[in-house]
Amino acid sequence: MGQFFSWQQVYYHSGGLRLNPNLYKTGYVCLSLLGTWEGDEDEMWTPGVSTMLQVLVSIQGLILNAKPYFNEPGYERTSGKPDGEKKALQYNKDTFILSLRTMTYMIRSPPKVWFYSWFVSLVFIFSNIKRFFLSWGSSN
Repeated sequence: MGQFFSWQQVYYHSGGLRLNPNLYKTGYVCLSLLGTWEGDEDEMWTPGVSTMLQVLVSIQGLILNAKPYFNEPGYERTSGKPDGEKKALQYNKDTFILSLRTMTYMIRSPPKVWFYSWFVSLVFIFSNIKRFFLSWGSSN
């Protein structure tokens, strides 16, 4: 795969919005498994050993999680503390609004590679909406 594909080709259609600490408004996707973030040796892509399943599990665990606020370097130490949890909840509320804006962007400007891009983007957007409602319900 290494000679035909570069992980730097991975792109998130953000519409100029940053919905997650691992997804930048420029479309940059930041995961150590993709080689776009420094990680431990066992967190990096190893040709012939690593699999697409590992990439999908990384996306699920690091991007589609309930409290992405804590993915930001240094913020993880505030997890479980009242101030950190309050900021994580606000982050989810803000992300909910940005997710709605992203849906509008996707409808108005669909990606050229429509199926894969739409599928991945919609899964992410709907997970943000689900996370918002789950966190909103637990805060009331």
